[in-house]
Amino acid sequence: MQRYRRFDEVEVGEVFPAAPLTFTADGEKVAAFLAATGNDGRLYRDGEALARVPSMIACVYLIDLLTARRSPPGGIHAKQTLAFHRPLRLGETLSIQGRVTEKYVRKERPYVVSTFEAHGEDGSLVSSGQVTSIWGRDP
Repeated sequence: MQRYRRFDEVEVGEVFPAAPLTFTADGEKVAAFLAATGNDGRLYRDGEALARVPSMIACVYLIDLLTARRSPPGGIHAKQTLAFHRPLRLGETLSIQGRVTEKYVRKERPYVVSTFEAHGEDGSLVSSGQVTSIWGRDP
């Protein structure tokens, strides 16, 4: 099991994880996401249904990315922005990495701001965004 990181160990500019994470938008993951979100709309089930992947599946691959920061339990997901640059294709594999862009203390709470980018197999940008978290208590 990975060790949790202390707030003072986090450095602005660091990239996480060292090697990009991968996420493949296979039919099983897409179907599970649609079932979990209660989305049975025609957009994803008729015609070229399996060729369409909902953009918000980003919430699934962001969980693994945020876990890679190794923040301790008790943190709070304070704010998030996402941008979608092109549709993700069924079966496509993304490469995902984040970067710490800011850290500060406000009202005695430690904050970490990270950006991320998810690139498709052709290297094009699929999604990007920023996540602001209140860091959990140091281990």
